[in-house]
Amino acid sequence: MSDTLLNRTTATRDNALSTDERDAFLTELRIGRLATMREDGWPHVTPIWYVWDDGRFVLSLGKSRRHLHNIARDPHVTLCVDEDPRTTDLTKSPRAVVCYGLGRLVEDDSGVREITAKVEERYLPAEVRGPELDELLWFEGRVGVEITPQRWLAWDQGKG
Repeated sequence: MSDTLLNRTTATRDNALSTDERDAFLTELRIGRLATMREDGWPHVTPIWYVWDDGRFVLSLGKSRRHLHNIARDPHVTLCVDEDPRTTDLTKSPRAVVCYGLGRLVEDDSGVREITAKVEERYLPAEVRGPELDELLWFEGRVGVEITPQRWLAWDQGKG
């Protein structure tokens, strides 16, 4: 591995992703990590399916998810989407997008169903979508979340 790759820090001006690069990265099929703030001051972080949709993230969560309670109390969220191919190929470099944003709960039935359908279409093959899946997804009800970005960190350690 080159010394250049080893000596790079995470996010710099030289390795920043452009808006187009960031958007392209977010539309690739990936898992995000959503962080919200618990009442006790500790962050709550979990993997999450998301859709990057017209300048915002949309998520569909079961009604029992702690994130919903946290967002209702404090809308500040962080969503990290990343890849690190170095685990299998040391010649490749990690890339990541971190969004600091404001979350908004979407609870009206048509809005929740629209968001849930977008997430299903992105992550699940058509042959598994259907009544059985709906029963699994909707048994506790769902709430949509829209995240409006406020600021970004987005980098590719191989750039620059």
